[in-house]
Amino acid sequence: MKINRPYMLLVALTVLGISLPSAPTSAQIIQLTPPTEQGPAEGDTPTSPPSGMPSTMMLGRQSSGLDIEEARGLTAQRKELLPLRLERLSTQHTMIARLTGESARENLIVFLPEGTDATELELAYRSGIDTLPDRSSLRVTVNGTDLGEIQPASFQDFTTVRFPVPDGVLRTGPNAVDISVRHTHRIACGADASFTLWTEIDLRNSGIRLHADRFTLGPDGFIAAVAAQAARGAPVTFHRPDPEQSMLDAAPFIASAAIALGGTPPKIISAPYWVAEEAVPQLARITAFPPGEGPQTPEFRRGGDGAIVLVLEQSDNYDAVLGALFPEASVMPRRGPALLQPGAPHRLTDIGISHLRGEGRYLQLNVDFMLPWDWMLLASQRARLDLDYRFADGLPAGALLLVKINGTTIRLLPLDRDGGQGLPTLPISFAARLLNAGVNRLEFEALIPGAPPDMACPPLVGPILEVSATSQIYVPASPRMTQPSLERTLAALSPRNIELSQSALSQFSPGLVPQLAAALLVAPAETRLTDEGAVLHVGVLSDLDQLQTQYSRSAIRALFQAMGIGLLPGDSPQSDGTPWETVSSPRGRPGQLGLSEIGSLPRRAVDTLIGLVRGETPALNDWLADKEAQVALLQPDPRRPQDIWLILSPNIDPSNAVTALAASRLSHNGPRGQVALYSDGRGWVSWTSPDRPLSLNDAPAMSNIRAIMGNYATTAPLPFISALLGLTLFSAAVALAVLLLSRRRSK
Repeated sequence: MKINRPYMLLVALTVLGISLPSAPTSAQIIQLTPPTEQGPAEGDTPTSPPSGMPSTMMLGRQSSGLDIEEARGLTAQRKELLPLRLERLSTQHTMIARLTGESARENLIVFLPEGTDATELELAYRSGIDTLPDRSSLRVTVNGTDLGEIQPASFQDFTTVRFPVPDGVLRTGPNAVDISVRHTHRIACGADASFTLWTEIDLRNSGIRLHADRFTLGPDGFIAAVAAQAARGAPVTFHRPDPEQSMLDAAPFIASAAIALGGTPPKIISAPYWVAEEAVPQLARITAFPPGEGPQTPEFRRGGDGAIVLVLEQSDNYDAVLGALFPEASVMPRRGPALLQPGAPHRLTDIGISHLRGEGRYLQLNVDFMLPWDWMLLASQRARLDLDYRFADGLPAGALLLVKINGTTIRLLPLDRDGGQGLPTLPISFAARLLNAGVNRLEFEALIPGAPPDMACPPLVGPILEVSATSQIYVPASPRMTQPSLERTLAALSPRNIELSQSALSQFSPGLVPQLAAALLVAPAETRLTDEGAVLHVGVLSDLDQLQTQYSRSAIRALFQAMGIGLLPGDSPQSDGTPWETVSSPRGRPGQLGLSEIGSLPRRAVDTLIGLVRGETPALNDWLADKEAQVALLQPDPRRPQDIWLILSPNIDPSNAVTALAASRLSHNGPRGQVALYSDGRGWVSWTSPDRPLSLNDAPAMSNIRAIMGNYATTAPLPFISALLGLTLFSAAVALAVLLLSRRRSK
């Protein structure tokens, strides 16, 4: 008699489950999704199961003795929390939303399946101890409908409050949840006191609670189930014939599905068909079969554990699969900065900014916008902001408004006089070189001192600062010129062009590739470039030793030490030196130069001269001296700008690196230049090589020749200095020759 091997495995696993009656109720559930010659199992495939195979992908045999139908019944009765998710992208991989200051607001989303009958919204919160409850409030609105407000009264652990939701407010797909807070300090007032006022929202325990059977089969139900699963820290599992195989082909498909959630992409893991899972069942997963062994068209199925399973065949055209499966899914639109075309003034309304209002003793109003990727002005050209604003009357002495461009203050304005009235348009001129190709930020930062600072602030009546949408920004046009940079290459990077080094393949799951692809796709299409040559190499610290780069060995050594511990594998420890070298050093004879220092004086003089020409940018190894980071982005050779490297240190979760990279795609302070480092709490810091080449993509003309020459002179001043010096010497030689000839003739 021919024995069915999967059947024998099933019997063995069942016997093992029965022979362990003392196992706890959290015993493992065996998930089976084997594609056999007779056909795969029900739940993850559209075909009928073969004889002797389980009718579901979950045995359901636990120590409590529950059979499959009872397990399914409990799954259907179980309520799942569809969590709130941040609409914005944060560089911190966290499930806590923090609202800081006297007045703050956070935009969240919750993705709901079809047929939602929820009647309340749960919100888990806590506030800082400095918050005065009687004069503070927290208000919640859903899709523009006010659900009411509470006074914060939880100052230690998170407390859950429930807001009733009227019928018809919640809808299928993404729902906008806005939380606004007003804080009053117990004993202080002013800008400094505002930083001690905060309320935190625990996103993992806040949202809409539904029965598990409400996750309908379809795109919306699948996305909602993924969101709920990600809230409890579980990844999205992708079952495949070969789980160690690269997921590069499926990266765009999985990334696009993950982005439909909004916020930060979830973690994705690759797994075989036969998997041991914990007793808490999955809510959603993906199963792919080899060509010819799965469904002819992708579809959603209900797994034996109640999960929604997206079943498909492995394909080279996952983009078409995505279009076929998710045409009706309501995807939260990704809002990025609008493109500002240089050469003409633009009102704030032209770049999607309405009337700006701010409340509190410390406030920031930000305007993000983009400039074309081939825009560049580095010389003395001027841009202009025509500011229409007003502020409250009676603000204390010393109140200030700082107007900034990309973090640099361009104007300091007093707010302690002429308040409460309309002001004439204020023209503010600033250096155009403060702007960058790509994302830029115009920032209004107000600091209002307390009066007095040691008593609770009086209640706020109306906004402190208003910036009218009639304000205009003028950016001069420029010739089309570019320089190699990380931000430009990231904008041109295709999700299909991500490669893991051999060392990275041995340390990270193949699911890291679609995670990175999702991080690249979070930016709107209009902010991206088309360049099929851009490649992102993902590596670890050991790859630095073999990295082909124009940077010096000392710079790579400093980078290794900034991200790891010790020396590069090929380096040997430095010697402390001989006694004579110690005596000859400055430390041996205080106040005097040692022999080695005297010998290095010519080199130091040359370095000083080069520094005068190249500007204030320090050498890479000097810049890295005091840095610590968990992630590094490198452009090893600006002459090959299409190749960049992402280096991960051993003390970071790769998901945190993906989160930091995703948030930087829409930020003005993301990775730039040739080397960028990321560390928790500090964000991205960047180093730009002063030697990167400059490319002209425009035809020289009388209208742009001055800007072209200014960019070249700023980027590489030494040739211009040499040309001017040569012209001066030539003129002096001609003058001297004329003088000598004239004297001879006079004789």
